[in-house]
Amino acid sequence: MDDILALISKGESETLEFKKSTASLREAIETVCSFANHKGGCLIFGVDDNGIVIGQQVSDDTLKNIANSIKLNTEPKLYPRVEEIQLKGKSCIIVTVEESPLKPHSAYGRAFTRMGTTTQRLDRDQYEYLLLQRYNGYGFDHQIQKDAALEDIDEPAVFDFLERANSLRNLNENTFLPVESVLEKLELMRKGELTKAALLLFGKNPGKFFANHYEIKCGHFPSDNGYDELINDKEYSRNIIENFNFSYGFLTDILKKSTAKKGVHQNEVWEFPMDVIRESLVNMIVHRDYRQDIKSTVEVRPSFIRFYNPGHLFAPTITVERLKTIHSSRPGNKLIAKIFYLMGLFENWGGGTLKIITETVKAGKTSPEFFYEDGMLRLELYR
Repeated sequence: MDDILALISKGESETLEFKKSTASLREAIETVCSFANHKGGCLIFGVDDNGIVIGQQVSDDTLKNIANSIKLNTEPKLYPRVEEIQLKGKSCIIVTVEESPLKPHSAYGRAFTRMGTTTQRLDRDQYEYLLLQRYNGYGFDHQIQKDAALEDIDEPAVFDFLERANSLRNLNENTFLPVESVLEKLELMRKGELTKAALLLFGKNPGKFFANHYEIKCGHFPSDNGYDELINDKEYSRNIIENFNFSYGFLTDILKKSTAKKGVHQNEVWEFPMDVIRESLVNMIVHRDYRQDIKSTVEVRPSFIRFYNPGHLFAPTITVERLKTIHSSRPGNKLIAKIFYLMGLFENWGGGTLKIITETVKAGKTSPEFFYEDGMLRLELYR
């Protein structure tokens, strides 16, 4: 609270704005949009233009209404943190939004940016430039994590990856280079600073920076409905490469397999082609929206397997219907996609979802279904 009061004492800035009350909610949403399109920032309800704390009536409904109004009136949708705080004994509300990897955002159909202490309309050239960056996958994973250091990186994991990439993708990279040189070459480090992708992929403890934003929760259920009864469940919170490996192992322990004899050889036959399971997991990890405080989940039930994660489709280029056909590759996390490609787990051709469908049908199963609702992607494989 002392830090916030110190900021307030300096007045409004390119990352801070005051509103007397939620009566100015529309203007506030435009400002939040401008922060997301710029460097991020905080908006405080209950402080006047002169930085005097006057307070604001606050209830749970007030906080929910602000969060929902921001979500409903921005595109792509914004998910800021909305909290009640006590300043000088008075209730106020602070809305915090990070610089967005999906900019440009619009509020009420118009895009805004921050210039000094003012919220201004984004001009056409800036808008188109930011849109081009978004379509080319330069997003959250490219951003620098300012409070991270090389000590936060698991160096053996980096060199294990390098050996695999050299073998599978002919990367031909020197395995005796210093780890920082390897990370620079992979674009995971820039001018001595680590990207968010580096920490998600190779961090010793990603939870230090991304609590609840990258974990995978897996559950095996005895029925198709409800969450009260479980056969087994695991939550994986290592780096996202290890999370993939553990989740894949969880599924292979559960899925049925039989032995088929072909001539003098015996072959294991899984109830689903394992390429489909692997592709489904990789898509969930590579395309998820890492800004959101929502865990990715995998549910194994008697009739289906469900993969569920926050994500973005980049409409109109990518839609649920386009996922069923050949389409361009639009990874929301280009650096993460690149590493999974070099590991031989991702093809970068935009055919992953089509492969899931064709290989499942080829195996005699019902065609999988994709859903996109309220910023959440869902894939269901029918057993």
